[in-house]
Amino acid sequence: MSFVLEFDAKDNILRITPRGCLTDAILADVYATVTSYVASHPPCRGILDLSEVTQFEVSSNAIRRLARISPAFPAGYMRVLVAPKGHVYGMARMFQILTEETRPDLHIVRTIDEAHALLRVESPEFTPVS
Repeated sequence: MSFVLEFDAKDNILRITPRGCLTDAILADVYATVTSYVASHPPCRGILDLSEVTQFEVSSNAIRRLARISPAFPAGYMRVLVAPKGHVYGMARMFQILTEETRPDLHIVRTIDEAHALLRVESPEFTPVS
């Protein structure tokens, strides 16, 4: 698996951290895994942390396809995308713009500290999800 899935039960946050090269196929796998997890657990908030992505090979077509799919997280549950690198941030913003009606609780930030501030958590305690 080229991403890590973790949950903070105290603050009700699912964190997804892709590592290394992120491709269209890996992003689709991330989305399917998150959708499955969220469907089988009580609703939660989410962080997609792209800080550990070293190569971003996700096409704009993949972003558009993903934007047309139903959100993995239910309405009313904030999700935050952490995108520190310029081109990754730009693609994240493209996704946000394409989905502003279906994902109004989506926020894009540059750092994990900004994500924690938006979610109003100080010391999250993430544990791996099997």
